[in-house]
Amino acid sequence: MNENAGTDVRLTDFDYLLADPHLQMIKAAIPYMQQPLQRFLSMMIKMQELNRTMSLFSGNEVSAMSIGSSGDHKPSPVEMLQAMKPYANPRERELIEMMENLQIMMQAMQAT
Repeated sequence: MNENAGTDVRLTDFDYLLADPHLQMIKAAIPYMQQPLQRFLSMMIKMQELNRTMSLFSGNEVSAMSIGSSGDHKPSPVEMLQAMKPYANPRERELIEMMENLQIMMQAMQAT
């Protein structure tokens, strides 16, 4: 059924904020439905996720996820790259590691 069965898809904290068990159940059933219904339900699910995203940003839930919201700690580019790395393929991971090393060298040069 799944062409990418060997592909490991990791969810981010943001994905978990949007997660709805009922939508997940519908997503699991989509492959077993007729194509017109698959199309309709897929669009409906994405609209529901968009609505959930918009409501997150209208409230304070996203600020709890934000690293920079505390005011005490300013996130660095290296920290952002480290957060992105688990979601990258091997080639992208190599590029991210090169950017991390470049950032670390630039920070060391600025410190001297």
